[in-house]
Amino acid sequence: MKAGYLGPLGTFSHQAALEVFKEDEIRPYDSIYQVLMAVEKGELDCGIVPIENSTEGTVNATVDALIFDLNLYIQQLVVLPIRQNLMLKKGADRGSISAVYSHPHALAQCRHYLYENYENVPEIAAQSTAAAAKMAAESKENIAAVAPAVAAKVYDLEIAAENIQDSKINFTEFVVVSKKSTEQPIAAENYKTTICFSTVHEPGSLYKLLDILAIWDVNMSRIVSRPMKNHPNEYVFYIDIEKSDNWKDLQDALVMLKRKTSFFKVLGSYPVLDRRGNGE
Repeated sequence: MKAGYLGPLGTFSHQAALEVFKEDEIRPYDSIYQVLMAVEKGELDCGIVPIENSTEGTVNATVDALIFDLNLYIQQLVVLPIRQNLMLKKGADRGSISAVYSHPHALAQCRHYLYENYENVPEIAAQSTAAAAKMAAESKENIAAVAPAVAAKVYDLEIAAENIQDSKINFTEFVVVSKKSTEQPIAAENYKTTICFSTVHEPGSLYKLLDILAIWDVNMSRIVSRPMKNHPNEYVFYIDIEKSDNWKDLQDALVMLKRKTSFFKVLGSYPVLDRRGNGE
């Protein structure tokens, strides 16, 4: 098995990849599109990329590539809690830290902890949480990094404080994709189905399509609109559908949707691996 993920080492994408694949099966890529194209070309068996964060929203690079550019199917959804940690060189004094490095988003996510514990310590932006961890490991000064736990293992750092993020319910969803079709019944206890479609440019067209799902008691968990390429003011809708108690009803609803849309694509029915533990 060969799988790719959005690098570098020590990121949440790396951590998500380790939830599904073995360390020796995965390799980092510089961008989401590079991961997906490597799968499309057959260089990889699978790829795992972020698709939505609970606070930052949809990852458009992933959604657009799956809708418009590639013929890939979602094999699995991995829900990973975003848990930030303060880390420094092993044996270093956490009370004499000269600076805290991390990606700006990570620093913002830990604003309260850093204010309460290191109010007078400079916070310095890094290219990524993994880059910050690498800097902490290589610096001759006693600097700290805010990063995921996997970064401490990669760069041989000590975690001085765990789960320092302000929000305890922040999470990111990652999709595992491959060229293998997943348009078939699934026996998993927790699964989703993802579709995308566009509508004719007429009043009430989206309402009529969503009404089809309501008639068949199909429950949506997400709907995202993306601009249709080369068609100004027209949109494609990306929709996640919750597990259906009746697979045939779901299929009947999708057949009817396909008949009524100008563009329709099933991205797969797939199991959900939720690593949040408490479901929050």
